[in-house]
Amino acid sequence: MAKCEAVFTKELEAQLGYLSNMPKPNAAFAVTPVRRSNSSALSGLHRESATRPVIAALTALSLLLPTFAYAQNSLPELGDSSGVLVTGQAEKKLGMEAMRELRASGAYLQDPEVNAYLNELGARILTANPSIRDQFEFFAVADSGVNAFAMPGGYIGVNMGLVLITQSESELASVLAHEMAHVTQKHYARMMDDQRKNAWMGIAGLAAAVLAAKSGKGDAAQGVLLGSQAAQIQSYLNFSRENEREADRVGFQYLTRAQFDSGAMGTFMERLQRVGSISDTGVVPGYMRTHPVTVERIGDARARAGSGEFKLARESTDFHYVRALLRSYVGEPKAAVTFFESALEERKYSSEAATRYGLVASLMRLRDFDRAKRELAVLESARIKHPMIAAMHGQILIQNEEFPEAVKFFEQAIVEYPNHWQLHHDLPEVLLRAKQPKRALASVERSLARRPDDITLLELAARSSAESGLKMKQHRFLGEQYARQGNLRGALDQFELASKAGDGDYYEASYVESRAREVKRELQLLAKDKRALFE
Repeated sequence: MAKCEAVFTKELEAQLGYLSNMPKPNAAFAVTPVRRSNSSALSGLHRESATRPVIAALTALSLLLPTFAYAQNSLPELGDSSGVLVTGQAEKKLGMEAMRELRASGAYLQDPEVNAYLNELGARILTANPSIRDQFEFFAVADSGVNAFAMPGGYIGVNMGLVLITQSESELASVLAHEMAHVTQKHYARMMDDQRKNAWMGIAGLAAAVLAAKSGKGDAAQGVLLGSQAAQIQSYLNFSRENEREADRVGFQYLTRAQFDSGAMGTFMERLQRVGSISDTGVVPGYMRTHPVTVERIGDARARAGSGEFKLARESTDFHYVRALLRSYVGEPKAAVTFFESALEERKYSSEAATRYGLVASLMRLRDFDRAKRELAVLESARIKHPMIAAMHGQILIQNEEFPEAVKFFEQAIVEYPNHWQLHHDLPEVLLRAKQPKRALASVERSLARRPDDITLLELAARSSAESGLKMKQHRFLGEQYARQGNLRGALDQFELASKAGDGDYYEASYVESRAREVKRELQLLAKDKRALFE
């Protein structure tokens, strides 16, 4: 069967060959969050035309469900044989691979504050629902399309466009709760119980689309989805009606237990339906294609909300700041500045402070640091305090190359906001800019002791080690970074380089050798699992 897999891959590559010469469309959407001085991935443009094919492919990969509708009584119990063919470990590995490709494509939004907020919102739902055993990671996607998707292994992506169309934190939470329900109710395993081989052949085609997008062939990736195998691949884009109803019902329970607005799910569905019906382009929002909004679903959501006891929703101000930050990334910097200036002048906002913060973020993109500093002073003079305002203040100091002041500011800000991880990223960054790599390494190692899986911290640790002349540590941290990104071969190379560096002590050398063996075993198991899928 391994030969069949190789033949299939070659045939698919041959079909894609002519597509690489097709002209690329103009970019319609750009993300340039230049305030993030520690994320090189954000210094360029994330173009909608480039990222959308890979997102479409990964969304299809994530859903893996046929278009046929299950009958109500055909849904298997969660403990039946469907949990045997697709284990939690297998789903996690598949999700990690999809995440690796998504990061490599540039679609993953490298913004610690946005991603931290999404994970905090998800954590609130999880805390209120202790029966949930699955682990989740939430992340933002640099795309203006209105979409969200759950991938195997509990990885849940949310497009910038979806966050921007929501009007309250409860609406955004309703989307997360719905996607979480798809994971907890084992919708992947249900389908794969009967259609395992067809599903994995679909995955092979989707992987080719992801790789085409990764190599810059956005149209080639789109061609995979729209070519000769489009009918098969597209079939995995739609959850069955029963799965959607179940995700609505279970997601509603998750939402209300976390004390969000019970009516938010129905309200958001109605807004999506209006957006779809008034679109002049005829383009249906991605979320509606993969999660069809029907009158029946809206009616069910309204009925659930009306049958429960009214409770005042508990919402945070973080939603408004994150939404303002994302809005500052949309379009050209001047247009973003004009948007927030008009909102403030016409008093069209839910939060004046968050809107002014969005203006500051837009001015940072425009590189008008003097005016950004003045606008930020308006917030500070009003005694408005928020960790994102503090992080923005520090970024202004960095951009003005006021490094000693920035170091002192970030050290104090971390004491005040110890759980705001953007600050933990910014302090070692400014220390590196100030040519103090050993202090930067000490700072990042303290943060890693609390948050060992933070990929940005691992990257900063590798840079700090390199600039300090510590080769073993440099390669060890790079190995850990790659391993957490799902790049196991890259991780193995780094751990082997670390073991040969010879500038660490006995304990460090023993650790990297042990990690090299662990990663090698993981690669062997991954190869074995892949062969088994095609047998």
